[in-house]
Amino acid sequence: MTITVRPVELPNDRERILALDRSFVTDRIYHVSRTTMSFSLEEVRVNPPLLKQLPLDYDLGEGRAWDDGLVAELDGVIAGFAAWKHEAWNRSTVLWHLYVASGSRGRGIGRQLIELVIDHARAARSRAVWLETSSVNAPAIAFYTHLGFTFCGLDTALYDPASPASGETALYFVYPLE
Repeated sequence: MTITVRPVELPNDRERILALDRSFVTDRIYHVSRTTMSFSLEEVRVNPPLLKQLPLDYDLGEGRAWDDGLVAELDGVIAGFAAWKHEAWNRSTVLWHLYVASGSRGRGIGRQLIELVIDHARAARSRAVWLETSSVNAPAIAFYTHLGFTFCGLDTALYDPASPASGETALYFVYPLE
């Protein structure tokens, strides 16, 4: 097993990135409760477990939200993808995408990609790496918090109610660099 990480090459890598299994299965989610001036998160079990496929095709062409990206190849097959953008106005790096194929998880690919994004953020003099994930993506939340990201906010109206993310809440996490 040889893992190679290299800069993403679009449009050449587009179809191979789209072939990456971006699904997850979870038996727990985070339920958001609201009061007039506060929110709380409660981890709840779901049965049957939730299976979700994360979309990506909208953000691999012209007008994409990110500027820089990496792919991790496992024996020549793309097994991971990370993409980010440095924001000068607040000196932050926004992690737009991080995916590791379900069959390749647990091999350090996600950690390696995050560490490289953090290295790029430091080189760009960012003060933090910031990301958003869904309240139903408990595996990603556990992964990010394990790596030192902390919960810093939420948005109950980010996701379109007519989309597959209906009923989910955007959760924000930060990794301070200063």
